[in-house]
Amino acid sequence: MTKAEIKEFKKYLIIVLVRKYKMSRTEAYRAVRDSSLSEILKQDSDYVMHDTLAGWAKFVFDEVQSKQNPKSDIHS
Repeated sequence: MTKAEIKEFKKYLIIVLVRKYKMSRTEAYRAVRDSSLSEILKQDSDYVMHDTLAGWAKFVFDEVQSKQNPKSDIHS
């Protein structure tokens, strides 16, 4: 993917997060920016084409949720 395509992909991903997961635009922007997806895009941008935009939105949303609500350590 070119830089322009990555930028467009992220733009549409933010839209999905806002519409489907009821995130604010700012929350969605930060979620995409801070997600491991951004690192994946840097390493192998064509990899993201193996899944749908909705699938990546769920991935980013789930990642945000796990950071906000970390599971307690079962050993403590």
